[in-house]
Amino acid sequence: MAIFNFFKMPKVRQYHHDYIYYDPDKEEREERLKRVRQQLANEKSNKAQPVLRKGVFQSQRKTNTASQQSRNIRLILLISVVAALLVWYMR
Repeated sequence: MAIFNFFKMPKVRQYHHDYIYYDPDKEEREERLKRVRQQLANEKSNKAQPVLRKGVFQSQRKTNTASQQSRNIRLILLISVVAALLVWYMR
């Protein structure tokens, strides 16, 4: 196969970023402080506001994709049944 390859195909370049410094404990501590401050502010104003945490949207997306897959399977089954009935009717 290499005999017939006249042109060199370029390799796909991927972006890779190495973090210089990352402290998960500090991030978790700051998130907890943020939640506590928000809860204290909510208690003072007596308004219930939902607290968004890291990963909430990802978990919702996972459940949405699972339900979307089941809808797709039902749609494929429905189309195949209708197609089979049309073929049987045409004979």
